[in-house]
Amino acid sequence: MAARLTPTRACLMCLVLLWPAVSCASAASEGGHLQPYQATYRTKAMGLNVTVERQLAVDGSGYRLSSEGSSFLASIKEVAHFDLVDGRVQGKDYVYELKSLVKRRREVQFLPQQGLIKSLRKDQWTEHPWAPEVLDRFSQQEQLRLDLIAAAATSESGEAPSELSFTVVDGDRIKIRTLDLVAEETLTTPLGDLDTLHYRQRRDSGSNRSSDIWVAPSLDFMMVLTQHVEDDSVIEIALQSLSVAPAAAD
Repeated sequence: MAARLTPTRACLMCLVLLWPAVSCASAASEGGHLQPYQATYRTKAMGLNVTVERQLAVDGSGYRLSSEGSSFLASIKEVAHFDLVDGRVQGKDYVYELKSLVKRRREVQFLPQQGLIKSLRKDQWTEHPWAPEVLDRFSQQEQLRLDLIAAAATSESGEAPSELSFTVVDGDRIKIRTLDLVAEETLTTPLGDLDTLHYRQRRDSGSNRSSDIWVAPSLDFMMVLTQHVEDDSVIEIALQSLSVAPAAAD
């Protein structure tokens, strides 16, 4: 028998699934830079609601991406530091912390000078060969935006990519995460009606899970909505507000 989501598990998954791995003014400036922003998302599952605050900030010469949310059951925090190199995210480190009845921590350290990526999951560290295309599951969301921005700038037809693939480190594995374009759809949001691109994560045949993301080209492909379905239980994460810092003067 397929396992059902309990309210406690649903609430925790609401916090976990501000996807992993996937934000009004333009959020990306010319030259491959990203403008800082603050966004609020609301998660909803089985009648439970959790507010998650996400922020992209300049951190020295690079960027700091953070997300925090809490409920009476749990709190979660994710932080990733990264640089942009030739328009691509190059990770520095990533930390994920869940505090509830159980505590969980994930961590990734990118060490190009040592030729290593170190990854912590379930209290076990593993090592992988460093490669510039490998992303943590959090900053991968910013790479999604950058890929779509670049595609829009170079496409003569204006068509969005039919698929997007990312190499993501997850514990003792490095895996390919592929998104397939489903359709162009208009969503009604607190920011008004937004034209979006609807992508779905590719999964093995027969999987009882599906993960979908809607991103808005007019917001430089910020995530507007995600929907995760597992065992007929639905978790939604929806954009509520967005504030983007003005572009820095040259």
